[in-house]
Amino acid sequence: MSHTSVSDFRKTGAGGKMSRKRWYQKAVCVVLCMMLLSGCGDTKEVGKPEQKEKTTVLHWMICGEKSKSSDRTIAEFNKQLQTFLPNTEVEFEIVPEKNYKKRWDMKMATNEPLDLAWIGKDLFNYTEEVKKGNFMALDYLLSTEGKALQKEIPEKLWDKQKRDGKIYSVPILGAEYQKDYAIITSKSNMKAYGGEEEISRTNQKQLYSDQNCYAVIGDYLEYLKQQQKLGTGVSWETFSKIAQKGYEGIYGPDCPFVIRIFDEKPIVYNKYELDSYKDYFKTMSDWYHKGYIRQDIEEIMDTEEDLGKKSGYSLFLDECGENAAVFVPVSTEYETVQIPLQNYKYIPYESCRNAIAIPKTTEYPNRAMELIELLNTEEGKPLLRLLCNGFEGRHYVEETDEQIDQVTGASGKALYSLAPYTVGNVFNNYENAKGEFQQIRTWNEEAKESVLTGFELDTRMIVMEMERINLVVEEYSDVLQRGTAEDWEAIYEKMIREMKEAGSDTVIDEMQKQIDTFMQEKIRNE
Repeated sequence: MSHTSVSDFRKTGAGGKMSRKRWYQKAVCVVLCMMLLSGCGDTKEVGKPEQKEKTTVLHWMICGEKSKSSDRTIAEFNKQLQTFLPNTEVEFEIVPEKNYKKRWDMKMATNEPLDLAWIGKDLFNYTEEVKKGNFMALDYLLSTEGKALQKEIPEKLWDKQKRDGKIYSVPILGAEYQKDYAIITSKSNMKAYGGEEEISRTNQKQLYSDQNCYAVIGDYLEYLKQQQKLGTGVSWETFSKIAQKGYEGIYGPDCPFVIRIFDEKPIVYNKYELDSYKDYFKTMSDWYHKGYIRQDIEEIMDTEEDLGKKSGYSLFLDECGENAAVFVPVSTEYETVQIPLQNYKYIPYESCRNAIAIPKTTEYPNRAMELIELLNTEEGKPLLRLLCNGFEGRHYVEETDEQIDQVTGASGKALYSLAPYTVGNVFNNYENAKGEFQQIRTWNEEAKESVLTGFELDTRMIVMEMERINLVVEEYSDVLQRGTAEDWEAIYEKMIREMKEAGSDTVIDEMQKQIDTFMQEKIRNE
């Protein structure tokens, strides 16, 4: 091979035997040949790091209580997740139930990135969130990354999460019935009093709470006061659930407009005009002035602080359940007795009890759906169990392959626990007592189902009235529920009057019209 140097070019010049263009082409060929030769053999490129696939970090907001072991458990979860979804990590934001909805609202208002979120019927007006555009429609993702979910979850649950024919969240398999409540109090105090049977019988025989239901509980509180065992009295915030017994809200958990679930024909009422609520407000005023409700209640920032403490509330309401079928019971420093307020389960129409949504602010919707599928199917069972229960030997003891005993601290609270209904299929978790899952399935099958299943309320004609009514309720309801007003009846009448001025009768008429049309169509199709 002959070589031509720069000096050769200078000698030949532009008019010599080799032109500038030909010299440049030849030089390029030489360089390319040298590059090809240098790439042969076992030599590796020096100084250029190997490219790694970028890690996808999913942000997931769930409802629960963070513990000292949460970070360690989540780190192990992310480590094991690599086997199923390589280069994927999850940052969990664990938010207490009392703050959850406010935290969600703030994230949506500020468009903060969020890939997954638990959506619970007790906190969310599901339809309203869909209308706001806060959830992604999931139909396409379910047809690609979520195919196994469609086989795993029954069609009737998917139907509940549809709005205008589109699916906006993934139902979590577990309890389908809504929470019903029981009175929780000290077992030793109730035994000394001796009135458990009367309290239970009086409340359970009434489909809707009335003066008699409240009176038998008041007699017990008077006994505690006389024995100087009242503590800080009644938890007014949890006790308010007693007035809701037997009613179903038409539009979200806090809707003032309800039907009575045992009526053959669904009739719409303003619940605050019903005797259950009027008697309840009267009772709370009476109890406050008798000292059954702490006198500084309006200054208390954290109303849940006294729950379960020996020196705290002597009586509160919590979800009723047997065989450990209550997912997050209030832990107490004393042995309790549970007195159910009703003897049935009920499945409301509006949405599933628990679901997982992919918010509008997601950055990785496809990977988010892959993770939802993993934690809701058999494949991801080990990961779900790790996330919900922590480490064997430290946080729980395995009784059988399917049942565990959680390790608790001095207060009786588990050292680590995350409710499965916030993240995945409840039935893939461990049982905390033998027969727990069978009990839940039995209650699902035996539960009374709403006659409005399949109904979608169109609020376009009444949206302004509903907003004005909600403002009225916000202004007056707390003071009535706490019982702190000097003249509760005057405030109650003012609230009802202002609700009517805001359009409550118009709302009732429109809701009734739509429900009647729905029921007529339902009868024709049966």
